[in-house]
Amino acid sequence: MGAGYTVSWDLVLWLGQHKDSYVVGVGGEDYAIGALLHTGDKGKNFVNLGWQVMDHPSCGEVGVGWCRKYGEDVIIVHQLKNYHLQGDAIEYFLGDGRLAMDEGQ
Repeated sequence: MGAGYTVSWDLVLWLGQHKDSYVVGVGGEDYAIGALLHTGDKGKNFVNLGWQVMDHPSCGEVGVGWCRKYGEDVIIVHQLKNYHLQGDAIEYFLGDGRLAMDEGQ
C-alpha cells in the first residue's frame, strides 16, 4: 500500500460509498486508500512498480525510502506537493530534463 493508485470506475464508486470508513492516520492518504481497499476485499490486482516510483529528490535524503534522483526507469513521481515540484517533474518528463541528465548537467 502506498503511492500511485489507478482504480477502475467501480472502485471509485465503492470508495465514494465507503468514505465514512476513510481515516487518514499513519501513512497519510495513500496508505489510507490502500488500507480501505484491502479491508473491503477490493483491489485484488496489485502491481509493485518498485523503483519506477520515486519521491521528489527534495523530499529528504536521496537514497532513503523512495527519495531518489530522476532516472530513465521512473514512471511515477510522488511528493509533488506544490507547483514548483510539479514543474520539476513536468520538465523532466516533457522538457529537456532527460537530456540534461544524460549529459551529466
